[in-house]
Amino acid sequence: MLTVTANAKEKLKEALQQQIDHQMAIRIIRSPSNPSQLQFVLDKEKTGDQVVEAGDSAKLLLIGTDMAPELEGMLMDYQETPQGSGFTMSRVAPETKISKETKVGKIVQITDQNFEEEVLRSDLPTEVDFWAPWCGPCRMVIPIYEKLSEEYEGRFKFCMINVDENQQTATKYQIMSIPMQMFFSNGRKVDEILGAVPEHMIRSKVEDILRKVTN
Repeated sequence: MLTVTANAKEKLKEALQQQIDHQMAIRIIRSPSNPSQLQFVLDKEKTGDQVVEAGDSAKLLLIGTDMAPELEGMLMDYQETPQGSGFTMSRVAPETKISKETKVGKIVQITDQNFEEEVLRSDLPTEVDFWAPWCGPCRMVIPIYEKLSEEYEGRFKFCMINVDENQQTATKYQIMSIPMQMFFSNGRKVDEILGAVPEHMIRSKVEDILRKVTN
């Protein structure tokens, strides 16, 4: 079944609150004018529909029997960037179990309990990757951080924090979309990158922060 993030559910709920008929929900269909694109329409639940509900059991999203196979294994999210905002669809990558004690390359796994010690009190400038196992784009950038964590060992620290398991830190830093990479130096946030971006953009950010630290 389609996986819908909490952020996307909240945006769907906001849209439906404007409707007078509370039996209406949002159905995903193929665009009649462009079948290669998806479209949202207001509709009522039909027999056989898969229904995505909010925490209060309100119906948010309807997926008909014709769309269900196509959306199986997909992730629906809501992204906000300087270039614009909207719903996104991506294929969910197979989940990899990463425990709190595990290191991926030289990446340190962070929790609510050790965030201050590992990040804010770190002697090195530090990157924190806010991620979740179900997030396809998050998994796309992990190999980049594995590589950089090896390359910059002793000069720059790379960390990961699972937002589902560490909501206190995610809330403190107002994480609304992932992957979100935040950069810290001397106990304060100095920069951030939203989304799955190419290696050269991350490397450029790391080098820029290192220059500022050494000057």
